Amino acid sequence: MNDHAFLAVDLTTHERHALAAALHDASPGPPVPGKRQPPENWHVTLRFLGEMSDTTGELLIREIDEAIDLAPGRVAGVGLGVFPRPAKASVLYVRIDDPTELLSRLAARCEAAARDVGFSPEERPFVPHVTLSRLRPAQDLASLLDAFDDFEVGIAVTGVTLFRTRRSRSRLLYEAIDSVDLVRVVS
Repeated sequence: MNDHAFLAVDLTTHERHALAAALHDASPGPPVPGKRQPPENWHVTLRFLGEMSDTTGELLIREIDEAIDLAPGRVAGVGLGVFPRPAKASVLYVRIDDPTELLSRLAARCEAAARDVGFSPEERPFVPHVTLSRLRPAQDLASLLDAFDDFEVGIAVTGVTLFRTRRSRSRLLYEAIDSVDLVRVVS
């Protein structure tokens, strides 16, 4: 597998612990099915990039730094969801409540910056989430979604991080390459 890159909102260690505890407390029984993502890899993807050179990464970070004019804010992990649908789920994730659409606006700016440095347009709609596990083959998770209690864990949105994925033995490691902080708007 080749390295690939993506832009994301990183979770703090505290947020990861709080989310893991909320998932445990809300669980109806057995652990999350599928190949689980370790908590240290939890993040909210804003834009998947694929393979990318270091030079392109530097250009992209500059574009994002110029494009982001948003103040930090908060969102919340509020329950479980799946892609593409409950009866044939291939990804289990934590749904993100984004009432001010901060993540959507941030993802749109990341999308524009990615296009400006030569990436093809993203065809899938942006759905803010934290991936918990991947299921191969796909499974019917409708009953799990129905049985799982909702929860709420706050997540601070303070910046955008450029990550590179590397395989180490049988694990994927996410390495932060660079980041851009959201600006504080003074009124």
